[in-house]
Amino acid sequence: MVIGGGFAGFCAALGARRAGAEVTVVARAPGATALYAGAMEVVDDLDATLKTEPHHPFTRLGLDPVRLATELDTAIQALLLALEKGGLKFEGGWRTRGLYADIHGLARPANLVPATVAGGELRALAGRRVVVVGVPQVGDYDAASTAQALKELHGIQAFAEDVSIPDLPASASLTDLYGRRAPALAKARAASVAYPPGFTSLPADSFELLAAPPSPHGWRLQQAIGPGAVKADVQAFESAGGRITAARAGDDAFRADAFVLASGHHIGGGIRAGTRGAIEPLLGLGVFYEGRPASSGGARLRHLEYLDAAAEMRSGLLTDNRLRPLDEQGAVPYANLFAAGAVLGGYDYAGACGFGVPLLTGWLAGTFAAKAA
Repeated sequence: MVIGGGFAGFCAALGARRAGAEVTVVARAPGATALYAGAMEVVDDLDATLKTEPHHPFTRLGLDPVRLATELDTAIQALLLALEKGGLKFEGGWRTRGLYADIHGLARPANLVPATVAGGELRALAGRRVVVVGVPQVGDYDAASTAQALKELHGIQAFAEDVSIPDLPASASLTDLYGRRAPALAKARAASVAYPPGFTSLPADSFELLAAPPSPHGWRLQQAIGPGAVKADVQAFESAGGRITAARAGDDAFRADAFVLASGHHIGGGIRAGTRGAIEPLLGLGVFYEGRPASSGGARLRHLEYLDAAAEMRSGLLTDNRLRPLDEQGAVPYANLFAAGAVLGGYDYAGACGFGVPLLTGWLAGTFAAKAA
């Protein structure tokens, strides 16, 4: 059983099914996936991460770089196949890293991007003519400013061209473009065409810009990974003899041989603020910051959410090398419980491994859980 309807939960279900398990995914609501802007960062420098970040989820797996690279290759291949089967094609891999423009013309790094974004890799566009499509009715997007930024910051011969969509609502925003067929330009005057995000059926030689959350890219991803999940709010677990036996959601009890906790961080509710610092609310598992229990770190650590919100996002569960979460004493309290994704600590949630951690830990947690079952 997987608890969590976000990206880590999806990858956990993939890994468990690949290992031969029957899987039930239970989700209270969509995860933070809908906030995804279109660019997935998996990892930047794997060797440096393993050498310099002892509490990073990748490091705690205890795998050598070659084995870890192999697991990443396998997990990404399975992910891309599953997403394409769900109607969402992605391109890229963890070994390559591109730069892609957002709606402001700024560069965002990514290892994996939707196929509709891939044509906008900035270094490949350098020196080429690119028309940036604008929609006059949309008030929160300025194609002329985006084109100017592409020209000045990235050396792209970009210019704006407006296409009117009269049936848009008054004071329309980018979200109102979602699901509409991409309007054709009057005449082709450029090698590539950059569309604001949300349109469907893009013409040849065109691409989508990355978005700001809430994002059409995130909505599409959630629609691809969400079907099949059982809607339920898990509020407690039953256990016996050092093993979880059931997850309780109201009057319902979901029984399984192994469980994967992919409940997210603050947005998903997997980590919450308590009087003594961050807590894990379902089982009282240990929450750590840089290897130390959050409850024993003094006043600054207890109030880190307010003093340094970015640093506080590094707090979360620690696991053994099979992704079983630890209690505050560093012991594994439940032999058949595994954890994955943003509920884990030791990494930058919005950094270079922002999608790599839920992808790989989800995949491996599902695999380990299937074998434990």
